[in-house]
Amino acid sequence: MTRGAKEDSKIDLVCKIGGSLGRSEILSPLLRTLEALRAEHRLLVVPGGGSFADLVRTEAAVFHLGETATHWMAILAMDQYGYLLADLGQATRTVRTPTEIEDALGDGAVPILLPSTLLLGGDPLPHSWDVTSDTIAAYIAISLGADLLVLLKDVDGVLTADPRKDPDAVLIPRLSLSRLAGYACVDAAFAREAERLRRCWILNGRHPDRLVTLLRSGQTVGTEVETRGK
Repeated sequence: MTRGAKEDSKIDLVCKIGGSLGRSEILSPLLRTLEALRAEHRLLVVPGGGSFADLVRTEAAVFHLGETATHWMAILAMDQYGYLLADLGQATRTVRTPTEIEDALGDGAVPILLPSTLLLGGDPLPHSWDVTSDTIAAYIAISLGADLLVLLKDVDGVLTADPRKDPDAVLIPRLSLSRLAGYACVDAAFAREAERLRRCWILNGRHPDRLVTLLRSGQTVGTEVETRGK
């Protein structure tokens, strides 16, 4: 995949569905919302790694695997989560290439990207646990010229502290990429890769109505990440 896409095939929205949302009672309404949005928005889903990536971490520690092996194993974990998402949806389709993305959109389906094919073709990212599905989603959004990247997680956005440890933690509604690097909400490589994003938000995937509000009004409950690509 090369950076920059033709205007007539531009994606409006790339949604990364985090592995932390990997329960049917959360994913089913989220996928229904995305399917409802497909009539008005050209969208693409990028899966996280979820429990599949957690297994890679475990096996990497047990066998003392190198970074290259674990990098590709983790990307294949994203493929597995993608198959899971597609099977839960009613109007979803797994895709691997820009052509397949276009075909799915043309048929009225929500394309769910299995990223291993595109990433193996160019090997564009460092082989490190600093790179997770957050950074991969940013790379894909930039490559496709997407207007907006939304990272859907199990928290409301970037918080001042871990709410599980600090009940007084509050949501930060707007944050620069340079400051984002100081929080654990995204992976360590994200801020560097995301500089050329046009727009980026971090939202709670447990509340898919917030994504709908964002697309309709430009604002919602979550964290807007200030990028340099505007």
